[in-house]
Amino acid sequence: MTFIVRLFGGFLSRVFAVALAVSAVQVPVYYDQYLQTLGGARQEASLRYQELLREAQMLRLTVEEFVVRHEQNNDPVFQASGRIHRSTLARYLRLDTAWRALSTAAARQKPALLLHYHDADVAAGLHFKPGLLLTPEAGIYALAGIILAWLLSTLAGALLLPAPNTAPAGYYYPPQDSKRREPVPR
Repeated sequence: MTFIVRLFGGFLSRVFAVALAVSAVQVPVYYDQYLQTLGGARQEASLRYQELLREAQMLRLTVEEFVVRHEQNNDPVFQASGRIHRSTLARYLRLDTAWRALSTAAARQKPALLLHYHDADVAAGLHFKPGLLLTPEAGIYALAGIILAWLLSTLAGALLLPAPNTAPAGYYYPPQDSKRREPVPR
């Protein structure tokens, strides 16, 4: 029975390692697709920002002065317009900062920066398509997945599988029908 459990456990650990490696390779795939979606959102926000900039320049104001004038106006319509402009400006600056950081990040910085700059609205616009990149970076992620799977399967095996029936050198376990459970000298 122990042989079958160990054999089945070994097979499962290999399947688990492959599954975790393929899953880990999806991190750079997701990163690239997120960056592309972020670039599109940034471009749209940039167009809105350019509109604000043009209008402000026509009035010989900076964008910030233009927005503040709207926010401080006594007319509620202009105040609402000021809030919209403030939101547009903040969104453009947030997306531009994120895009610049993510597009120039070194491979080792990408996971941390993605977590730091991750935007739920951008992620909602992302239609993730799993893939298999054949790059050195994807290879590193696959290797990390295999190592993680090996560590987890070793831990699971130590916790779940029965201990091997081994005795110290020079000793042996008597047959199962015997009442003795400790090793005896040969």
